Amino acid sequence: MKTSLNHVRIRRLDDADLGAVAEVQLHSWRGTYADVLPRDYLGAPMERDIAQRWSAGLTECDLLFGAFDTSGKILGFAATRLGEEPYLDNLHMLEAARGGGASYLLMAHLADALAALGGHTLWLTVVDTNLRARAFYRRLGGVEGTAGSDQMFGQTVTSLPVRWEDLAELSKNARQVVSPLDEVDTGT
Repeated sequence: MKTSLNHVRIRRLDDADLGAVAEVQLHSWRGTYADVLPRDYLGAPMERDIAQRWSAGLTECDLLFGAFDTSGKILGFAATRLGEEPYLDNLHMLEAARGGGASYLLMAHLADALAALGGHTLWLTVVDTNLRARAFYRRLGGVEGTAGSDQMFGQTVTSLPVRWEDLAELSKNARQVVSPLDEVDTGT
């Protein structure tokens, strides 16, 4: 059952949320990358690697936002590494929350937050076979670069960079897809 955007709340995440973040990423990756990563990696090795990534806690370079339903259950998250050029390291939604617009809401909120911090651009890498994500990023105005070899927890994959040169445009594009956002609680 899809969650109505009127019942989605976006907030900044902290260390207390990282267990839920790890669970969302684990479920998302097992579904999205089942045909990309080796089958034996999708079990305990993936659990270990994702748990290790998030158990270290957040640093001053991490900016994470989560989408939550009214009961407080996390639906998905966006994790960005701050720096000279912010990098969207993770964007994951639970399967039941996909298609309801919460991922667009997360991207709009993230773009606004990065702009408020003085950012102008955003980039990420996406696995070439993740056609759903690639279409999502294109709808938001992301421009794909040239495919190349990349590493996902020690596994070699082919990925493409995706860039946005204007965070205001990214926010506008996300808000046009999911409109009106004014009715959504985007408390931080």
